[in-house]
Amino acid sequence: MKKLVFICLIAVAAIGCKPVSYYEPKFTIGMSETSFKEANRKAELISSEGDGTNIYRTFTNTMIPRPEPYSFFYFYQGRLAKFIKSDRGDDYKFIR
Repeated sequence: MKKLVFICLIAVAAIGCKPVSYYEPKFTIGMSETSFKEANRKAELISSEGDGTNIYRTFTNTMIPRPEPYSFFYFYQGRLAKFIKSDRGDDYKFIR
């Protein structure tokens, strides 16, 4: 019985100690939109304008709260033109 309790405690500890994935986007200003999407599979397209401007967003998920967990990437005509970090997920609407 003691062995069974010990094995259960070890199993619960192993499941509870799951490592937290830390995601930091990989980019360089001027890179193409297709190479950005290949390097950053977690990036999501959040806005697409008629003038050729596309905005992608990534989120850095960590156990320790970060002051700016969101990153916004502004592509103009297929090239990365601007990168901004923010603490709110909807700031892309206000930053142009």
